[in-house]
Amino acid sequence: MVKKADLKLNAVMSFHACGANVGDYFRVTLPKWVLEAAEKDPDLFFTDQYGYRNPECISLWADNAKTLDGRTPLESYRDFMQSFRDEIEARGLMDVVEEISVGCGPCGELRYPAYPENKISPNSSQWQFPGIGEFQCYDQRALGNLARAGSEAGHIEWGGAGPHDAGGYNNLPHETGFFRAQHGSWDSEYGQFFLSWYSGELVEHGDRMLRCARSVFEEECGDCPTIAIKCAGVHWWYNSRSHAAELTAGYFNTRSGDNVPERDGYEPIVKICGRHGARLNFTCTEMRDIEHPFFSRCGPEGLLRQIRAAAARYGVKVAGENALCRFDQDAYDKIITNCRGEGSDRELWRQGALLPPMASFTFLRLSKELFEDDNFNSFVHFVARMANETRALGGNDEDKFVNGNEVLEALLNSEILSNLAEVRDETSSGFVAAQFSDL
Repeated sequence: MVKKADLKLNAVMSFHACGANVGDYFRVTLPKWVLEAAEKDPDLFFTDQYGYRNPECISLWADNAKTLDGRTPLESYRDFMQSFRDEIEARGLMDVVEEISVGCGPCGELRYPAYPENKISPNSSQWQFPGIGEFQCYDQRALGNLARAGSEAGHIEWGGAGPHDAGGYNNLPHETGFFRAQHGSWDSEYGQFFLSWYSGELVEHGDRMLRCARSVFEEECGDCPTIAIKCAGVHWWYNSRSHAAELTAGYFNTRSGDNVPERDGYEPIVKICGRHGARLNFTCTEMRDIEHPFFSRCGPEGLLRQIRAAAARYGVKVAGENALCRFDQDAYDKIITNCRGEGSDRELWRQGALLPPMASFTFLRLSKELFEDDNFNSFVHFVARMANETRALGGNDEDKFVNGNEVLEALLNSEILSNLAEVRDETSSGFVAAQFSDL
C-alpha cells in the first residue's frame, strides 16, 4: 500500500514493551519466551534499589549473556532485524523503507527505565512528574560490572552498589544528598566515578546496537536505509545544577560544580551516531520552557538546542518529534521554527553556533482527536506550512506553493475523508500521523 501510494516507510525495531508509559494506548508485553527466561534468570531485567525488576526491556548488562534459550539478547535482536530485512527484500520493498530506528531501551529510547509509570505493576513504586527517578543498576550483572569498575579505579568501596543518598523516584533534587545543588555527591570524585560508569555503560550499549543494525542493513544489503537511534527528552530539572532526572536516565549532563567542570552528556551519544553514520531522533520539538511549572526547572528548549548543536559539530542529522499530542497554533509555530533551523552558514553549523535544519519531523499521533473538525483543519494547514516554509531547505525553490484551503477542500471531498465522523470512529490511537523527511 505504501509503495503504491509512492510514499516511504520508517520502520521501528521495537525491543521493548508497550503499555507502561505516557502515550501508550494499548499493551504489548515482551515476548512470552523472554518473560519465561526472566523467571529463570530475574537479572535479565533492570532492577532498582528496592528490587523492583522492570519488564519493559532487557537489561543492557545482559546484552551478551546466553540467557535466552542459549542465545544472547544481541543475537536475538539481530535475528529479528535480519528476518525483517529478508522479508522486505523478498517482496521487493527495500526501496520503500527509508529509515530503520533501532530500539535501545524503554520506549525505544537509549536510556535507563529510571522514571517508569509502572501501569503494568501498579503495586510497585510509581514515578510521577517531576520526580528525579532512580538509578537502575541493581541486577547482579550490573553490580558485578560496577564492582570491577570500582576495583580498577582503585576504590573497591565504590563498587558495592549505587549511591546511598540518591533518594527515590519522586524525590526532588534538594531533598537528596546526591543531587542537591551545593555540596551534592554528584559534585565529588565518587560522584564523577559512578556517573561516568553508569552513562558509559549506556553509550556502549548504544554502540553495540548500532553495530548490530549495521551488520544487518548495511553489510548484507544493497540499497540500505538510514539507521537511527532515539534519545529521551528528559527536560525536567534541566535548568538545575545537577540535572538529576537526566543523570538517573543515564545522561551525564551537568553544569559545573564546585569541584567538577560542566559536562555535555549527549556528546558521547552523538559521537557514536557519527561513527556509524546514524541519525539521532529526538523529541520536545513543540515545547517551550514557559509551558512548564517553574519549580520543576524544565528546559526543553535548551535541551533540544544542546543536542542539535552537538550533532551539528559532528555532522549528525537530527530528526524531530513532538512529545505531546497537540493541535494548537503555538505548538505548530514552534515545530516549524525548529525544523527550519537557523541561517545558511554551514561553518557556523559545524561550530554549533547556529542550528542547521532538522533532517525530518514526525508528527505524533494518528488519533481520533486528530480527526475532530477543528483539529483536522489546523493540521492540514500546518502540513501546508511545513511544505511552504521549509521548501528552501529541501532543495527545489520551484516547488509549487501549497494552499492549505485547497488541500483541505480536496481532502474533504475525497472518498476517504468525505465523513470525518466515520473516520474518527474507525481510527485507532497510537500511530504516526505524518512525517516530513529531508526538509
